Amino acid sequence: MEEVIDLFNRYNVRYLLIGGQAVRLEGFPRFSMDWDFFIPGSDAENIALINNLIGDELDIPLLHIGAKGQNLIQTFPTKWGILQFHLAVAGLPKFDEVEDRSVVHESETGQRVKCVNIDDLLAAKEKVGRGKDEDDIKFLRAKKEAQN
Repeated sequence: MEEVIDLFNRYNVRYLLIGGQAVRLEGFPRFSMDWDFFIPGSDAENIALINNLIGDELDIPLLHIGAKGQNLIQTFPTKWGILQFHLAVAGLPKFDEVEDRSVVHESETGQRVKCVNIDDLLAAKEKVGRGKDEDDIKFLRAKKEAQN
């Protein structure tokens, strides 16, 4: 995955890591089989850039958000694992607003990774309310409480 993050950073792709991998970078030892990226759904240039950079690994091109809200989550099995691109995220406002308050975490190998902030990560996890997210939610709440 380092290769994808490196490409995205080098070519200024607008992305924010969300989901289990973002929780892991917040400090919770967690396994996740996919990488979830929040991207601006109507930014055609950004989507074209992603397609140019990793399109050979995608079985079909990444698409912009449709007029009726189609293509909100697009999932691709790749040589790096499963990549999911979220053009909207439950519990969060539009990408631009979330990007303005995003954070950068350092991966275990020292790579800089743009992520949603802890408040947005918690809001998204709480909104979806999946059973498998309960431990993530507890961890994020405890971390927030310790920071206050």
